[in-house]
Amino acid sequence: MPRGPRSPHIFFGRDSELAQIVHMIFTSLGTRPAHIAILGPGGYGKSTLANAVLTHERVRDHFGDARYFVACESIFSSGALLIELSKALGVFDGAPDALWSRISTMLNSKDCIICLDNFESPWDQDADARSSVEELLSRVAEIQHTTLLVTMRGTVRPAQTQWTMPFLPPLMTLDCDAARQVWEHIADNYDEFAEELTKAVDYVPLAVGLLAHLAQATSPQILLKQWNSKQTGFIHTGQGNKQFNLEYSIQLSIDSGRMRANPSAKELLGVLGMLPDGIHMKQMERFMTVLSEIDILSGICTLQECGIISVIGERYQTHPIIRNFCKKHILISQKHKNALIDFYLNLASTSYCEAKANEYTEMVLEVNNTKAMLSNLLKSGFKDYDSLVEAICIFTGFYSNIGDFSDQLISQTVELLQYINASKSLVIKCLEAWGILQYYGNNLENAKVKLQEAEMLCRTCKENKSYQHATIFCHLGDIYIHQNAFNEAKISYENALEFHKLANNILGQANAYIGLEESYLSLNDLNKAEASFQKALELNKFRNYGLGQGNNYEGLGRTYLKLNKLNEAKASF
Repeated sequence: MPRGPRSPHIFFGRDSELAQIVHMIFTSLGTRPAHIAILGPGGYGKSTLANAVLTHERVRDHFGDARYFVACESIFSSGALLIELSKALGVFDGAPDALWSRISTMLNSKDCIICLDNFESPWDQDADARSSVEELLSRVAEIQHTTLLVTMRGTVRPAQTQWTMPFLPPLMTLDCDAARQVWEHIADNYDEFAEELTKAVDYVPLAVGLLAHLAQATSPQILLKQWNSKQTGFIHTGQGNKQFNLEYSIQLSIDSGRMRANPSAKELLGVLGMLPDGIHMKQMERFMTVLSEIDILSGICTLQECGIISVIGERYQTHPIIRNFCKKHILISQKHKNALIDFYLNLASTSYCEAKANEYTEMVLEVNNTKAMLSNLLKSGFKDYDSLVEAICIFTGFYSNIGDFSDQLISQTVELLQYINASKSLVIKCLEAWGILQYYGNNLENAKVKLQEAEMLCRTCKENKSYQHATIFCHLGDIYIHQNAFNEAKISYENALEFHKLANNILGQANAYIGLEESYLSLNDLNKAEASFQKALELNKFRNYGLGQGNNYEGLGRTYLKLNKLNEAKASF
């Protein structure tokens, strides 16, 4: 028996779309029946919405038993579609001859509404097969008594059919409240772990529903642990069926005819699986150079048509669930992966102080992708720790400069280096970068702890360079100044000066003297403050550093004012 429409047991978060479709149907009656395509990615509830339309009270009252639901997921030709349609209408007698005549007679007999569900299966074929399917669809749409619904994965409506306007936009994910309602309707244990799970899958209806079904037997807390270890792999309640298996549903989209016809689309999807921020429109030419063997423009078009990526802001991005699937199933080739690694390592290693304007802009646009790439390299066993750590420390300084003080990446780096018993000099470098990050984020106590850890390691490190030890003492001095611990600041700057002298670092010595000046001024030891400013001025003159000399003269002026040496203060200023 053909399957008829079924009122969905779980229907939340789609009321506005349902209302829009019903309005379109009844506005069109008496003129030209509505032809509506319900589009969107797999697992977003297109079939559920179609069933809600067919079982809506107004639709049921008007169309009565002339409401037909045709499942197309196993149909791959116009001939097979014709047979399935005739079965749904109850006019198939086992003989394929004159089917269209019987179908058209039935459809012309009274107002009816037909849903062709998962229409992408017969439509997403080679050009000849697609044209034949589109022609059959247009013949159905031309019948004056037939309201037509189709559900399709992707964002493209079949040609040869005049679709009712305004078009129904492709379905989006649910909001958090609707996702919670779905969960609570299936399982009665929605809690903070369930909330984190629904957020992790970005409120995709299929994923939320499957997780809630799993939660009937397994606590959300355990499910969250499974998600953290297995990602999309465990979200299923059955195998080989898109309604019960999230990865199977994703695979259907990736294996579609349009994807098979364009190898660049799948290659590009593998790339996007590694980039949480996707590809910014301004970076398009850059990626065309980095990934020269991929036809990026063609790949983007195909991925958009299939509903696998979308434009968010000015970025082409794929959904987090699909990104997790791509990483698990390794859709990216090693060649393209290596190209991305080289690109992001070089970008992370660029000093933002010396970067040109276009380089700095690129660093800002790619900051989240760079973080993700560096984090993945730490997890992947990347062996060139020296270059990786150097890149991470430079990059940490950059993103703190643009107001991002998150320490997850540098924390992960230190944890890994300690786990593999890496050289102390690498750990010291990371602890110093971590301390500076916390300092600029105004977490002074945390900054002090990290820098003190780095300084203690410097004492026992055979590879230790005096310059590195000196800069750590300078940073500690800066923190003590902010905490009004001026004696501790003075001691730190004195230690920094000693190590900078050992390293013969003129700039470092000047900076240490400046720190000492501020300490002495705050301690009201004005003669020593004056001497320190004079020393710093002498060093900055030696290296012909005008800005440093200007700062030194300003500091001397403040010192002379306190000493009531007004003429000297005037001259300094």
